[in-house]
Amino acid sequence: MKPAPISTLAALLALSLSGVPAAAGKVEHLLPQMRCIDTIRSGDALLGGMHTGSLPGHVFFQRCDTLWMVYKVKRGAPSLTPIGGRFIPKFRAKRKPFAIPDARVTVGARNIQEAWLTRPTRRYDHAILGDDIEAGGLAAKDARGRKVELILPEQEVFEDRMARLVDLDGDGNDEMVVVHTRRDKGASLAVYAVRGARESERIELLAESTPIGRPHRWLNPAVAADFDGDGRTEIAWVETPHIGGTLKVARLGDSGDSRRLTPVAELAGFSNHRAGSRELQEAVTFDWNGDGRPDIILPDAERKRLQVVALKDGRLKVIDSMEIGGEIDSPILAADLDGDGRGEALLVTKDARLLSFRPE
Repeated sequence: MKPAPISTLAALLALSLSGVPAAAGKVEHLLPQMRCIDTIRSGDALLGGMHTGSLPGHVFFQRCDTLWMVYKVKRGAPSLTPIGGRFIPKFRAKRKPFAIPDARVTVGARNIQEAWLTRPTRRYDHAILGDDIEAGGLAAKDARGRKVELILPEQEVFEDRMARLVDLDGDGNDEMVVVHTRRDKGASLAVYAVRGARESERIELLAESTPIGRPHRWLNPAVAADFDGDGRTEIAWVETPHIGGTLKVARLGDSGDSRRLTPVAELAGFSNHRAGSRELQEAVTFDWNGDGRPDIILPDAERKRLQVVALKDGRLKVIDSMEIGGEIDSPILAADLDGDGRGEALLVTKDARLLSFRPE
């Protein structure tokens, strides 16, 4: 076997000493014959608004001429089928009472049928999502079609576009995860639940993370899964994703008669949002290295690399790192396009390339 060049060995040694693994994942430019791809959507639509490990066998992509297509692999060859844009879920809240202009309706199959953000307000001037309109309320429709709404105090807003539906405590009911911001303390990750029955039904705050501590500081929810294999679901988010973001993981636990978000681990150096963008889904989770536990796949703080992070022995660790070679300009999705049982992370770059990232 031909020995590796000294320069290559030096680079690998430097990466090892820095704590960042040498890139082992495979990066592939899919559909290079398509000169311009605008964006992609998940094959399973991500109804709840947060990726929890699903691996659909196809994705939808939109060409720059606005034509939508279904992409999957048949017998080792790409299969492309045009599809009308009306078949792509948009989850708009046009007919929802008091919805904010860019609200994304989330859809559940348990106790909550739908959830959306309400009461547009300009009382908080951060504009991190592209405009100065935030939400002053949160609404939900239960499994029987009854609607209930929570309205925040004047000094608070929901600095978000959606309430993500996910069962964090394993009781068979969904909780709503949303970014809750106070004027003087900045953002926190808040978990709400629909409680009571009939006339007494209401939305209650179950738990929230410690606020960042100052105004105009924000966080973006990432993914939820059982990252450490203990049978309990953890939730991950990136705190301050625009200024050296920190990936944080916590779980919903009990504290006497109340619930709380119990911190599990954190690691600096990540971003899952570009300032001013309305795109919030820039992280996925699946078992990258085949150890039976989901990993977290998201951009690094400079948004130049895609990082794979594992939770091991109570600590977060980067186990793979791949050069993106461009600027992310789409959601990051997960799929198993070739049906081999291993996941792939997919994204579109600003120069209109569809890229796939997968374990070697």
